[in-house]
Amino acid sequence: MNESLVRRVKPASILVAGDVMVDEYVIGDVERISPESPVPVLVARERLRRLGGAGNVVRNLVSMGATVALFATIGSDNAGQWFKKHCYEINVDTFWLKTDLLRPTTIKTRVVARNQQIVRIDEENTGSIPPEIEKKVVDEIKSVVPQVKAVIVSDYGKGFLTPNILETLLAQAKSENIPVLVDPKGMDFSRYKGATYITPNVKEASLASGIDIHDRESMELAGKTLLKLTNSEGIVITRGRDGSSIVTEKSVEHFSVKPVEIVDVTGAGDTVISTLALAVASGLSIQEAIQLANLAASLVVSRFGAATVTLDEIADSLKTEREERKVVSVSEIDQALRHHRIQGRTIVFTNGCYDLFHAGHLELLKKAASFGDILVVGVNSDKSVKRIKGPQRPIVQESDRLAILSALNFVDYVAPFDEDTPLNLIKEVKPDVLVKGEDWKGKTVVGEKQVMEKGGRVKFVKLLPGISTSELIRKIKKS
Repeated sequence: MNESLVRRVKPASILVAGDVMVDEYVIGDVERISPESPVPVLVARERLRRLGGAGNVVRNLVSMGATVALFATIGSDNAGQWFKKHCYEINVDTFWLKTDLLRPTTIKTRVVARNQQIVRIDEENTGSIPPEIEKKVVDEIKSVVPQVKAVIVSDYGKGFLTPNILETLLAQAKSENIPVLVDPKGMDFSRYKGATYITPNVKEASLASGIDIHDRESMELAGKTLLKLTNSEGIVITRGRDGSSIVTEKSVEHFSVKPVEIVDVTGAGDTVISTLALAVASGLSIQEAIQLANLAASLVVSRFGAATVTLDEIADSLKTEREERKVVSVSEIDQALRHHRIQGRTIVFTNGCYDLFHAGHLELLKKAASFGDILVVGVNSDKSVKRIKGPQRPIVQESDRLAILSALNFVDYVAPFDEDTPLNLIKEVKPDVLVKGEDWKGKTVVGEKQVMEKGGRVKFVKLLPGISTSELIRKIKKS
């Protein structure tokens, strides 16, 4: 995965329907045991409030640039007023947020000492919402769904998502061909029938399917069972440190997650479904969306509380160790490109020595990247350059040349080769587009035959006049 994938995620309108709550944190230090009973004494030093439940989904979406239509209820109490006020502060319209006079706002209070939760106190009423509120929500859903790019159902089992609301939401979205992503609750997944993607964790998938998940085979069976039960396109099973898996009618795919030091897993599922929905709404495949969601989740679990993440933060995280991930050997490149081919991405290849990297190199590579989705750059190794250019070359050693090329965000893979020509590398890459400088027009281009036989094409790029490594060396010697 590279930064270009993150940049394809665009702001979109997302409808979120579900159970909202207020997450409260009482944070302090424990230095003694109470003399009244054997319990720790917390000296509180800070109190925090955050949007919780489906509200945390909203926070995640807003942080990634989405516009949100929130369907939920709050109580006519202090917590409800705070929830509504905070929505205003993050520019979330509260028009569809209903006040339920019969039910208080759900509050989850976490008592925390040095980032470790000591106890959680829940204040809630999980009864169904009143019929008059349900009717208003159903009517308004019908008018709002056609205006959004995706729908998130954030079910915390607190009573907002009645059978009527769920059925209306799913039916309306289906009629408008809008994807619905569900973060489920409980054992009856049949209530989500018709959803596009459902995202249970391993425990939820096990309970809902009735299958004890203890390995990949049992997980696949549970996924297939839930797939049949819900008639969805895919069951995305989140597996914590082990990443995620998607079970579809045709395949099962597994996606790893970046290893991080976990501080707090609170709200990680909200981050996952928010990222999935926004990515799918932006036109990314579900496989690409899962990769982004895994990365986003790895960032939030390394922070305290129900944290959020921005697209810029996701992109920046990809820069760490980027060079090592981009550099692949000739024997590795086919495997590295396999997923891109499955997704129908256009693969572009060009090559060179790139000794004394200059503006001409930069211009050709930028132009090459514009011809497709994935740019692979073949680089002559030090041995290869010496044979071709002479014993005094290269000026810049291979590792440094690879590092420079890897630092370019529009370059996806860099592959060094020892031969005089990149023919063997081209055979492994199997590019859709082969790019050369226009000085190669009318000449025999290495790999052209192989590319053309597979339906590919060769593109020639105009070179910047008067700029070359040989010319730079001549000027340096002269000066």
